[in-house]
Amino acid sequence: MSARLSDQQVAFYQEHGYIGLPGILRAEEVAAYRMAADELFRRVSPIEPGKPRLQVEKGLDGGAYRLRQVEPLNDLIPAFEALSRDARITTPVDQALGEPGLLFEDKLNYKPARVGSAFPMHQDLSYWEAYAKHLVTVFIYLDDATPENGCMQIVPGSHRLGLLEWVREGGNKIVSPRLRAQDAVALGGKAGDALLFHCLTAHTSDPNRSDHDRRAVIFTYNAASEGRHYRYGADLLATYH
Repeated sequence: MSARLSDQQVAFYQEHGYIGLPGILRAEEVAAYRMAADELFRRVSPIEPGKPRLQVEKGLDGGAYRLRQVEPLNDLIPAFEALSRDARITTPVDQALGEPGLLFEDKLNYKPARVGSAFPMHQDLSYWEAYAKHLVTVFIYLDDATPENGCMQIVPGSHRLGLLEWVREGGNKIVSPRLRAQDAVALGGKAGDALLFHCLTAHTSDPNRSDHDRRAVIFTYNAASEGRHYRYGADLLATYH
């Protein structure tokens, strides 16, 4: 399969602010990256609040903490670092940016079964505008994603609205009521499928109500013309080594 987007796909991305990349990982690759996700889990365990790189969820009925997210991951698991440089990802990224992209952020969402929390409607640029203004994200499912387990939901065309007014709710920056969850389209998929989306494309996700984790690897790239803005400092990258 060619990594390069067709002219029709580029036009779809420009109009809607996202594009699906079905089956970019083969079944055997998905299995290998799931094993890598398990290895990452072991590297950062025990799962506790306040540990560097980790976001955690409280377990059911006051049980043990569950792993929500690890950020960054590339320096801990070479397989993910290699994936972030794979042409199947970087070629569409460069096309979406209109120039080469540089890795900005790398993380893995575990979205744990039954306790994986929702993420409210937001635009990524509201968090990143101090670093760069032109960024795209590739969101790669390692498990089948459905509305039940909290698949990505995107508001098509919202990137053309610019950076919307937002309010802070806890640690999150929620877009103004101009966009609502019911405006979003659920973009589930099979393990190995990916979504590429603009940093102004509003998106959200529901809780994981299923009995299985919904893992996804997430790489974000900024336009090379804006310089290198990799988000993680030496102190953080020294942890777990």
